[in-house]
Amino acid sequence: MSVYILYHANCPDGFGAAWSAWKKFGANAHYLPVKHGHALPEIPDHSEVYILDFAYDRKTLEALAQRCQLKVLDHHKTALADLKGLPFAEFDMHRSGAVMAWQYFHPEQEVPLLLQYVQDQDIWTWALPDAKAICTALGVYPMDFEVWSQLEIETLRQEGHTTLRYKEQLISNLMQRVDWVRIQGHRVPAVNTPLFASELGNSLCLKYPEAAFAVAYADQNGLRKFSLRSIGEFDVSTVCRAYGGGGHRNASGFALPLDKVKEHVLSGD
Repeated sequence: MSVYILYHANCPDGFGAAWSAWKKFGANAHYLPVKHGHALPEIPDHSEVYILDFAYDRKTLEALAQRCQLKVLDHHKTALADLKGLPFAEFDMHRSGAVMAWQYFHPEQEVPLLLQYVQDQDIWTWALPDAKAICTALGVYPMDFEVWSQLEIETLRQEGHTTLRYKEQLISNLMQRVDWVRIQGHRVPAVNTPLFASELGNSLCLKYPEAAFAVAYADQNGLRKFSLRSIGEFDVSTVCRAYGGGGHRNASGFALPLDKVKEHVLSGD
């Protein structure tokens, strides 16, 4: 039986989940990064399939489960609402995808400290020592299984302090480029950048507490991708779900074709 590992692309938590699977299966599995808005990759019937830190819609997953052995491990609020009750789907809002995957594939082993830091960033707790520096340094390294296997926390800590100062300066510069937009009636600050969506969004929310949320956006492959961030009780996943996106209460995203943007995102001036 072929083994397929599908994981959230371009995301340290998603890659950490894939790395957890790789530490079990090694070269005896196919590893496929996947993105929202893209079709399910071709997977042969009777395969063993794990979908990590990610989920397709209910109909797609039910069809896949009819022909493959399927397990979904995710922690995104919008996926939980859509997939509630499916026996092959496991959700935990208090753990990141990487930690869920490690504990699933290696139940007798302690979660590696590297993945604890990945989780600390992904669920935005920042409880571990020097977490921002370590996670910033981790982001400089390629998402490669062998590379991650060689990383040491103390090295990341030392590298991260210098890298973090530079990152914070870039974020400060980006915050000078704010435009105001209206999304579903909410007038919110927005910055055109593909970088640092979470950190920038959090800083914008602190600077403009009157706004329900903040937005970072960038154009890619004919789409404008929006990353929404909030602080407190405002649930940005409800905004994103209206456009086919989703995520967490305080961190979600969606994408629109470029020719549809002006229908849904208005100037906030």
